[in-house]
Amino acid sequence: MKKRTMSLISAAMLGPVLAAAQLVIAQAHELPMPHACSVPPAELQAEKKVVLEFLRPGITLRELIALIDPSYVQHNPAVLKAAGEKHISDYEEFKLLFTRIAALGNPGGGNVLDGPARQGGRAPQAVIVLAECDLVTAIIKNTPRDPTASPGTTYERFSFDTFRVRNGKLVEHWDDEEITAESMQTLRKLDQ
Repeated sequence: MKKRTMSLISAAMLGPVLAAAQLVIAQAHELPMPHACSVPPAELQAEKKVVLEFLRPGITLRELIALIDPSYVQHNPAVLKAAGEKHISDYEEFKLLFTRIAALGNPGGGNVLDGPARQGGRAPQAVIVLAECDLVTAIIKNTPRDPTASPGTTYERFSFDTFRVRNGKLVEHWDDEEITAESMQTLRKLDQ
């Protein structure tokens, strides 16, 4: 009898809670996505095209810089830290970083703006590109060396770059980079 009474009390208490939870779940399915937007498919394709152009093998430094809006906001923590240390804008750090990278790939001199923006004209390999509203995310395939295997052994690793695209320009960037001693050393070495 005592067990049955406890079961009835539990059911009486849980019934309204479960009903409320079902109502909240049902309402959640009816709510619009946060920051909902409606972008025509042609505009989404145009935004993807801007990001794919940024990632294009052989893009020149001049072409690369032309894709970046002067209001550019960087969320890569290492690049953001480097800009802060120099007291320059995210846009200026972007131009400086890519100019130095391009100069490394152009040891013979000449106009660095008209040479490849990345060493050897290489570019990140985007394997998936998704667009929603004004955001475009590229999933990038990397093949780093496997430090636990024999020399020359690599493995696949994936990272991402997300860009906010407005009026045909990249205005904001996020990625999965971290501040490491190596990343900061590489950035500082480029500044020398």
